[in-house]
Parts: sequence; C-alpha cells; structure tokens
Amino acid sequence: MICFGISLELYSLNFIEKVIAGMGHREEKHRRMELRRNIGNRKVRAIAPSSSQPFYSYLVAHACFNCQKSFKLNNQKDHVCPECGEKIYLMGRAFKAPKRGDREQWKKVQTLYAFGFRFHLYRGDYPALPERLREVGAFVAQYPDHELRVGEVERSLFPQEP
Repeated sequence: MICFGISLELYSLNFIEKVIAGMGHREEKHRRMELRRNIGNRKVRAIAPSSSQPFYSYLVAHACFNCQKSFKLNNQKDHVCPECGEKIYLMGRAFKAPKRGDREQWKKVQTLYAFGFRFHLYRGDYPALPERLREVGAFVAQYPDHELRVGEVERSLFPQEP
C-alpha cells in the first residue's frame, strides 16, 4: 500500500522483525532511505565541482583611493569603482574606512596598502597600525614581518605629493 508516496512496507512489522533478527536501527534506517531513493521520494543533490579559487559567500571591504570610498563586495573577481571607473582594491574584512574628507587618513591607508598591508585580521598579538601618515615609514621599517603585511609592495600606489 502507498501512502503519501511512501510505501507502508517501510514502517511495517518487518522493521521489528529485522531488529530482532540482528539488523540494527542504523542498517534499517539506511535500508528505508535506499527504498525512498529508489521510488523517487528522496532526491540526492549533486556535489558542486570544486574550483581553483575558494568561494567566499561573504562581502569584503574594497577601497577606491581615487574617490576615497569603500565598498563591500564579493571576493570573486576584480572590481571597478562605480563612481570613477578606476580599479578598487581588496582591503580585507577588518578594514574600517576613514571619513571621505580625511585626506591624510586615506593617504595613510593607501601607503599601508602599497607596502603590502591587508586588513584581514580583527584581533591578534601584533603591534597596532600607525595612527598618522607621518608614522608609517618608521612603522614599516620597525616591523618588516608584521602579521598584516601579506601583499606585495606596489610602488605605483604610493601617494603622489601635490
């Protein structure tokens, strides 16, 4: 007899007989699941193929140094700034953007990025980043192996003096 698309044989006295005969609860559960799959009531999802790039389902801070704006975007591809069309840079999940008009702080962030600093860690046992732009040079020289310094030095990103 079929009820709601599931054979009542699944829940018949056969279960009790099989448990008594030595088939454990797990084996009986697997047997019932296999019956459901065979009659089409239990669909097995296909496993997605793995890619060479890891998939991040969360949004990560990106910054445009030209517009002095920050955007939360996925980490799947290179992005361009919606304001000016220039490349925007992956900053990390722990990045907190300075105020838009604070030019010194934006130059400090740009300089740190150019030296290879990325803002991926929220907390840790490492020296705090410098507060002012004028402190960056000494900081980089003092801590060449800082935990947040994971990127390559990008000389083209060093801020130009006006």
